[in-house]
Amino acid sequence: MECSPKIARWALLLGFLLLLSGSAWSQDLFDFSKFVMPDLKIEEKPNSPVPTNLQVSFFIISLSLIPYMVVCCTSFIRTTIMLSYLKSALGSTQALSNQLLMGITLFITFFVMWPVGQRIHDKAVVPYQQGLISQAEFGKEFITPVRDFMLAQTRDVDLRLFLHLGKIKAKSHDEIPFRVIMPSFIMSEIKTGFFIGFLIYIPFLVVDMVVASVLMSMGMFMISPTTISLPFKLCMFTALDGWHILIEGLVRSFNRPEWMGPIT
Repeated sequence: MECSPKIARWALLLGFLLLLSGSAWSQDLFDFSKFVMPDLKIEEKPNSPVPTNLQVSFFIISLSLIPYMVVCCTSFIRTTIMLSYLKSALGSTQALSNQLLMGITLFITFFVMWPVGQRIHDKAVVPYQQGLISQAEFGKEFITPVRDFMLAQTRDVDLRLFLHLGKIKAKSHDEIPFRVIMPSFIMSEIKTGFFIGFLIYIPFLVVDMVVASVLMSMGMFMISPTTISLPFKLCMFTALDGWHILIEGLVRSFNRPEWMGPIT
């Protein structure tokens, strides 16, 4: 008598739960006596015109916005656009899944933004933990490295656009509010990502055109050109060490503030 895969999975799950139910096994596998939760608490700010319940609500809402801030204030935009165009140009939808592309994008973003995080740690987190700066100064020092990185990538024409739309006058970059920098940075990153995607598409488009022309000249109208061109594109991309060239060019394409120093 054969067992179906569904019944086998449920049997394995039930066996695992029974294994963990024993006290001796549970103590050996998971020693919860050494697991300590952090002591987190939200205290009311004295003499604040905002009630406590609204303070807690604003705090929870700000936590929900962290993923969007990571996407919109880092190198994530340019990286994900470049990899999406590369996937489309190669025509290999199965080899490069969306989960793989998001994983590569995330870790490249970590690599590019690491100096920014290190400066935040040195200039904001450590002095605040040592009691050298106040909470207001901590917030300013925390956002300054991110602001410098975003301004280094933002085009002046995009800054002028949102300054004009918001009817804001700023004599220098230090006077530009963050609500203007963020949309300007996003627009500049999208433009740069699309330009990089166009440059990536050109060599693969040439391969597609050559393969399609050869197939038409041979009278093979029933064969899809993409099926024949995919091995040639993969061979070309691998022979030229395309991943090395693209990742190096992507990392070097980001402008670096003065405190980051040039890439050697």
